[in-house]
Amino acid sequence: MEFRNVIFAGGGSRCLWQVGFWEGANRAGLGLAQTVDYAASTSAGSAMATACMLGRGPQALELFKELVDRNPRNIHWSNLKPGSGGPLLPHMDMYRHALERFLKPADLARLAHKRLEFLMARFPRFLPSTLGTLLAFALYGLEKHLTGVLHPTWTRKLGFQPLVRGNQEADDIADLIEIILASSCVPPVLPGKGYKGQRVLDGGIIDNVPAHLADGRAGRTLVLLSKRYRQPLPAPAQRVYVQPSEAIRIDKFDYANPAGLQETYDLGVRDGEAFAATVR
Repeated sequence: MEFRNVIFAGGGSRCLWQVGFWEGANRAGLGLAQTVDYAASTSAGSAMATACMLGRGPQALELFKELVDRNPRNIHWSNLKPGSGGPLLPHMDMYRHALERFLKPADLARLAHKRLEFLMARFPRFLPSTLGTLLAFALYGLEKHLTGVLHPTWTRKLGFQPLVRGNQEADDIADLIEIILASSCVPPVLPGKGYKGQRVLDGGIIDNVPAHLADGRAGRTLVLLSKRYRQPLPAPAQRVYVQPSEAIRIDKFDYANPAGLQETYDLGVRDGEAFAATVR
């Protein structure tokens, strides 16, 4: 079975399972690195998709483990003291630093023959930012909790609209980094400043598994989730959904657990190898 498109679900640190899956499947002969020319994602999956499409997934893991190993905790209470100068939550600074170290100007040219698209959620004009953020994440969380649905719909009823940008719209590598960060905006853990004057949130509130972005494209689409779902996944067809074989133990906002990152990646490698054996 050959795949031309891959969707990376959002999911914070859990998304390293996707990087492991990509590596494991390629090692086992599935050939994703050779056949896939389109990837789409939102939230942390956007960074993972970029690393995989560049063929540098293991390097991304090692870089993030290095940064996480130097971060003793996820909440820096000492920064509440006057004059401390640092953020209470280190996540955004760490995420930005990781992207700026990992992505180089030449990478945009390396991606030129591929298409990456990342989903952001654009605010409705009538909603103030603070209230809109609270409502959006509350409604998204409620829908996921009550229904466990793969593709949520409730947040769109608030007026949030999709905004999609990727490597082919990026002015330079710095702009691609801004797109990735904007697609991951989850205040207060990952606060954002919008994208080119537009107020945006993590695109996951529209659809954390944005498989629809590949609709109409040639070839099969592999959809890489970042957690296990309680309901059965859709039967394989034009889209083939894959989830972790067991619950991922690391929290999506855990940036202080390098062993958990490695464990998540290793599970992905095993699952990717097992998947490749079933579809060859």
